[in-house]
Amino acid sequence: MVITGEKGIGKTTLLKKVINQSTKDFYGIISERFEKGYYVEDVKTGEKRILCSEDGIGVKFRRFRFDPKALKFIKESLKRKGDILVYDEIGYLETEGKIAIWEYIEEPAILIVREDLVDVVSSRFDVEIFEVSKENREHLKDIIQKQIDASEHISTSNNH
Repeated sequence: MVITGEKGIGKTTLLKKVINQSTKDFYGIISERFEKGYYVEDVKTGEKRILCSEDGIGVKFRRFRFDPKALKFIKESLKRKGDILVYDEIGYLETEGKIAIWEYIEEPAILIVREDLVDVVSSRFDVEIFEVSKENREHLKDIIQKQIDASEHISTSNNH
């Protein structure tokens, strides 16, 4: 399952609501923006790390510097087990192979994906795509929630 939409439309908020209202055991990461970068949170443990910042330490990629310890933290979060994997957000770092996540993505999964990268992800996995808008946010939450609760399997089977 892929959730996409414009920057700032509420994709992460929608995902958090789904997680909080579900009885399923989620694992993976959620990212949140702060003034000069992003942090990542392990969904299972609640632990947070600064992933990148404009003036931080680590490997420079585009306008941010990525902390190698945070990249390792992401991989460890993805190795955990649960009912449903979540990954927020698949961006250029992932699609260009700077973070090797594909081997950890298994079904069922909910992936938040930048709008301009949905085709890249859907070429790797057979996914249902949900586009978030201001008009459909609440309704979409209910649709996704029902699908999760009613299904033992949310398809993200690897096409390769």
